[in-house]
Amino acid sequence: MSISDEIKQSLTEQFDKTQVPEDVDRRVRQSFVQFHEKKENKKMKKNIIAFSIAAAVLIPTGAYSLSSSYFAKDQADINGLVGSGVQHAVSEGLSVPIDRKITDQGITIHFKEVYVEDTKVLVHYRIEKPDGALVPWEFDTTGLQIISDGKKDGKQVENPTYQEPGVEGFSQLSFIGTGRKDHLPFRLTDAVGKEIETGIADKDQPEGVIAFVTSGASLPQTIKLNVDIDRIGKAKGSWKGDIAIDQSKAKQATDAAR
Repeated sequence: MSISDEIKQSLTEQFDKTQVPEDVDRRVRQSFVQFHEKKENKKMKKNIIAFSIAAAVLIPTGAYSLSSSYFAKDQADINGLVGSGVQHAVSEGLSVPIDRKITDQGITIHFKEVYVEDTKVLVHYRIEKPDGALVPWEFDTTGLQIISDGKKDGKQVENPTYQEPGVEGFSQLSFIGTGRKDHLPFRLTDAVGKEIETGIADKDQPEGVIAFVTSGASLPQTIKLNVDIDRIGKAKGSWKGDIAIDQSKAKQATDAAR
């Protein structure tokens, strides 16, 4: 037998004969259990942290779909047409982002988002300067018999009103002007260009919503937003065009908004 084998055998016999006191054995076992408990706790903490990070990533995603839509904002509402039903629908991603622009005189009408139900169309627009900032909400009242300039503490808060010669009552000066006889700068048309009968509402400001609502009839399969503008604030020009309205989410939006 080699020397190394003799040493191993001697040590084995010595360990076999050695008796560990009960209190020492208990402490060793307790330390072993505590070690593994700490190890498991660390694993659990890591799992909790990982889950928290995942939640932090996932939760804002849902919030983003709501907050990123202009129609989710309180200022988007117009005559109660952008209410909680619409906000619920857009929180589910049922509006359609667009990026259509009509530019003249350095001023761009930027159409950014559309929301469609079976009987309603909402369009979010911005009127922008070349740098993308909103144009000022201001009016050219030269030559008009002004009743009210619409300002409070020097800030524009509403459209000016004026008196027309030979006309009873007063008229309101629009921010977005058109040469059309019906004075409507925006309207919906069908596939052949025929105007669709709807009620129309807008805030007539540099940013807002144009709302179209039928009397209950479903909208045709093909609709376009017709734009015919010859004045924006103090600037005169020509902003004309047709924008196709995406109705791919209309059925889902109608159901979600109920």
